[in-house]
Amino acid sequence: MKIVFVNGSPRPDGNTGTMLKTLAKEARQRGAEVTYYEILGKDVQDCDGCYRCESEARCVKDDDMTEAYDLIRSCDAFVIGSPIYMGAETGMTKCFVDRLYCMIAQKKLRPGKKAAALFTCGMIEGHIFYYYMQTRYDKLLRDDLGFENVMSSIVSGMKTKVDVEGSFYAQKTLKEMAQFLFPEG
Repeated sequence: MKIVFVNGSPRPDGNTGTMLKTLAKEARQRGAEVTYYEILGKDVQDCDGCYRCESEARCVKDDDMTEAYDLIRSCDAFVIGSPIYMGAETGMTKCFVDRLYCMIAQKKLRPGKKAAALFTCGMIEGHIFYYYMQTRYDKLLRDDLGFENVMSSIVSGMKTKVDVEGSFYAQKTLKEMAQFLFPEG
């Protein structure tokens, strides 16, 4: 099994990164081939929404999204994570997701793939206030990109550098995501 983890946090070792790395470590322990992709430091240019994605079935920008497209197409499971700032994913995550338009236009993902979105936020009631993020990403991953099985979660109460091991919500989400990604174990 190949799993791609994409961290859209500006802090690689913050709450989102820590949770994604915990899942990646478990995936490796279960024998998965893991790629961990930090958006921070990558050259991901803005999407122009150009006609070439549809007419030529490719993006013509020469940046690090070429690598991301290849990783997503070849993986069995795709997990994207971002903190929620001011009611939305980070700007770099939004830019990355906008660039997935090329894959949406192509609609060429093979059947049976899984995808998950993991959001962290400082607000205790964040899972209630930001529920629309889950709905939006469920639609993006399932309906727009074509992933067959989809899960998204918001981990509330994750103020700056929370002890993930000591956080009930973080541990609950990690367990649920692991069960989603590895249902046999």
